Amino acid sequence: MGRVADRSPSILHRIVWLHLLLLAAIAIAITAAVYFLLNATVNDFEEHNLRDHAASVARYLAWSGKGWTLALPPDLRTLYAQGYGGYALAVVGGDGRVVYTSLANDSPFLRIEPSASPSEFFHQRRNASVYYGLTTRIVRNGKVAWIQIGQNFSDPDVFIDDVVARFLGRIAWFVVPIFTVLLLSNILLMRRLLAPIVAASQAAAAIGPDQPRARLRSKDLPREVQPLAQAANQALDRLETALRAQQEFTADAAHELRTPLAILRTHADIKLSGETARGFQADIDAMSHIVDQLLELTELEGGAIDMGAIVNLDSLGAEIVGAMAPIALARGRSLALECGAEPVLLRGNAEMLSRALRNLVENAIRYSPAGQAVEVQIAAPATIRVKDRGPGIAPSERALIFQRFWRRERGAKGHAGLGLAIVAKIAQLHGGTIAIADRTGGGTIFTLTFRKTNPY
Repeated sequence: MGRVADRSPSILHRIVWLHLLLLAAIAIAITAAVYFLLNATVNDFEEHNLRDHAASVARYLAWSGKGWTLALPPDLRTLYAQGYGGYALAVVGGDGRVVYTSLANDSPFLRIEPSASPSEFFHQRRNASVYYGLTTRIVRNGKVAWIQIGQNFSDPDVFIDDVVARFLGRIAWFVVPIFTVLLLSNILLMRRLLAPIVAASQAAAAIGPDQPRARLRSKDLPREVQPLAQAANQALDRLETALRAQQEFTADAAHELRTPLAILRTHADIKLSGETARGFQADIDAMSHIVDQLLELTELEGGAIDMGAIVNLDSLGAEIVGAMAPIALARGRSLALECGAEPVLLRGNAEMLSRALRNLVENAIRYSPAGQAVEVQIAAPATIRVKDRGPGIAPSERALIFQRFWRRERGAKGHAGLGLAIVAKIAQLHGGTIAIADRTGGGTIFTLTFRKTNPY
């Protein structure tokens, strides 16, 4: 079965997303705060400006016995005639009569209510114009008048509100680059900070049975992660101890079994004869074969194997085929070897590779029908194929046959299900892989593929 991909987010992914959200929130908050502060400042400025205009107009407003009079100088009359700045002016007496107005139809901004406050600001839409203004009360000689000053925000000379309206669009040109720089800086910083953790995880992934003494370096890790690395190293220590004990037990048991098996075979040869002797000897040979395979596995897992020899796979194939041909012929099968024009060289251990190929050939002879040929093919750059005409291997069993002690026929004698496990282990030690495929016309193809390296 294939390994299910881990979709959980990495630490870097989580940190980057949290920083992204945090930076976005900060950018929005700063932009909003500056916008509201600028808007409040503009409002304060406009209100202060309107109060100044009202105070300036009030200096020219006077009460006479006949009523209110407003003697504005020419420059102010021009200003309040909705000239530069879009200002408009209306003065209303306490009786509601309009004393002066620069608005159309000789009307004021607002009708004065009896309950009106002494000073208040207003927004008013007049046709296509929007005015922001101030109504303030003036008292002279006990008489009341109202000054109404408004500024047309639609006037082209009014630019303060345009500045506020365009602020958000313009500040984005500063916020977005700063936001991007901060985000990239955080990603680079987090990558640098998490580099020791990533290196430790890669080192942990490389630890396997063939490297029982490998450990994680905790001194380069952040202080918060060091206890985890130390706990992992302690667990690896316990696993190494248990693995070594298992290997020693297997080796000791296999060695101890060799002597009684040899004694049994001697007694069978001397004291038994005929069919009984042959059956007894076959059982002893099968048990001896299993013991030898256990010793092979123990040797492979011990890790003390010289992998520096230059192996000629063509010569190795010829040697195995020559040694196994009599066995195949005795069982009614034949062996064939196919090699290329150029020798295939590989750096590794010749004895281990011979064991792997021998196990594959033995397996192919066992399952091929009588009268069929088992083919061994050596191909460049570094591939060994063993082809048989057996019953084939179901896809559901292909992940199982390389496990130790797995057998399709549980009752078969003389086979403990260790041969293919040994082949897979030898391939792993040489940096190679083993694959299974169906053969055209029936049968199975076992393919050993090794990583091609310069043998010299």
